[in-house]
Amino acid sequence: DVRGTLRTPSPTPEEARVLSEKTRMCGDWRRYMREWRRYANVRGYWTLAAIVAVIAFIAVFLKYQKEIVRWMRPFADWMHNTPGGWLIPIAIMFVLSFPPLFGHEIIAILVGDVWGIWIGFGIVAAGTIFGELGNFYAFKYFCSARGKKYEREKLSYALHAQVAREGGILVPTIMRLTFVPGHFLTAVFSTCGMTVWTFFVSATLSLPKQLAAVYIGVAQVEDQTSPTTNAIKAVVILATLAMSIIAARFINKRVDAVKARVIYARRKERSVP
Repeated sequence: DVRGTLRTPSPTPEEARVLSEKTRMCGDWRRYMREWRRYANVRGYWTLAAIVAVIAFIAVFLKYQKEIVRWMRPFADWMHNTPGGWLIPIAIMFVLSFPPLFGHEIIAILVGDVWGIWIGFGIVAAGTIFGELGNFYAFKYFCSARGKKYEREKLSYALHAQVAREGGILVPTIMRLTFVPGHFLTAVFSTCGMTVWTFFVSATLSLPKQLAAVYIGVAQVEDQTSPTTNAIKAVVILATLAMSIIAARFINKRVDAVKARVIYARRKERSVP
């Protein structure tokens, strides 16, 4: 029976659940609690360890940021006094643009501490753009097949990749303004079919996020009072958190808008003999 052979398969349990529920900011935490045994494996332990390590690193950096910058000051002064030394932080940021490395914010604060607000921001902007473009092309040409495979296997990834493809410049710009490291998002954007022009414009429009880190470095070098510097940090953190919440709600609405089409396409693929 040809009609029976070509009949579109029913949604999988995961697809049915996604279709029946609204996309939540952090997923359904109650389901995670009920199904905790599903994540009690080596991969789950490593993921949890990585999350704890990143949170601990951020907490330590925020607490001892001034001491870290002071410890790196001799190296920063050497860069400032060396002809062409401004190329060094650009090169470091280029290297740090490839996951799983991170640390742009530390370099941005150090650059602001040494070169001031506008020259420092220019250096950080150049390092960010060149690094992200290098990251984009590396993943585009060497990891596209892996990205497509991941998109076929992971429904959540497929939904967010479709949102990025259809979002034009607005969606990647909003996503890059959140607390998620930009170069991790770059890996997704480059493998889901985003054009380099769209990526370049969104990366440029999201540079004010880096300006905030440069300004923190400037505030410290100008010997402003500790409450003022702490207030600047608090404003930057709260603004990033607020932007992350707004962006998550915006992206979730986009996911809800495309999930029926994406899931139907996945079902049609499964109907091919």
